[in-house]
Amino acid sequence: MMSEIMDFYEIEVEENRVFIRFSSAMEHIDTACASVLLFLRSKGPKFFPHLFAVNLGMREAMANAVRHGNKYDLGKLVSMELDISRDNWIRMKISDQGPGFEWMQVQDQVAPDEADHGRGISIMRTYFDRLSYNEKGNTLYLEKYIL
Repeated sequence: MMSEIMDFYEIEVEENRVFIRFSSAMEHIDTACASVLLFLRSKGPKFFPHLFAVNLGMREAMANAVRHGNKYDLGKLVSMELDISRDNWIRMKISDQGPGFEWMQVQDQVAPDEADHGRGISIMRTYFDRLSYNEKGNTLYLEKYIL
């Protein structure tokens, strides 16, 4: 059963934090990624070498939240929070309103070369220093150290 249909997008920007919530439509991911990259660019050149990795991980995580977590249900929201810490970490938290998944069972799986999906966790592990989920499996935490 689908929740009440809505199309929703909001962003809140603070000095060292961006918070975005949107209904589960793939087109909102481009807007969210562009907003976060603009925010990081505004923080100075030390972030520039990390823009590709942050964008890739954020895009993968939000696409999984829309597709797998919320099953494209426009009545369910995806939330993304990015914080820049004083101790040189970029921390992201991406949540969906889905039932979660057994992330412990898939975290070390490697997708076959011919597969068209299943590489998200390994991609994020490649570009981020830390990756973890909440117990339910509907919130992803990504952390990247910046020099």
